[in-house]
Amino acid sequence: MHQKQKTKGMEHQKTSYDTLPERIDYLIQEISEIKNILTNRIEKREEIPKYLSTENALAYLKKTGFPMSKSQLYKLTSCGRMPFHKSGNTLLFIPEELDKWCEDKIQTVSHEENELQLLIKSPLNKWKKKV
Repeated sequence: MHQKQKTKGMEHQKTSYDTLPERIDYLIQEISEIKNILTNRIEKREEIPKYLSTENALAYLKKTGFPMSKSQLYKLTSCGRMPFHKSGNTLLFIPEELDKWCEDKIQTVSHEENELQLLIKSPLNKWKKKV
């Protein structure tokens, strides 16, 4: 009495001593297919170049959650608030430096929010004490 269910490829049934070699062959084939799929995905992984152009830097920043216009990018670089390198008239960006800049921006924002909360609470506390 075998319990059977139809699925992709092979019927599922309880494995017996007689069906064990066939089941092992099936598993080996499935593992091989999974390995091929994973290998293809790893090989197709987008390689990030060492230096990014302005357009690529904008796309990279957008992917990391910091979308901005080209003019914003130019303003940040011209006032030295964003890391960049120059080759002639071309701006170049290093992904690791952009990552660090993004992390610093997140920390700066949270630090500024904490300071703002303290400033807001401070006058309220003084007012309560006087009344």
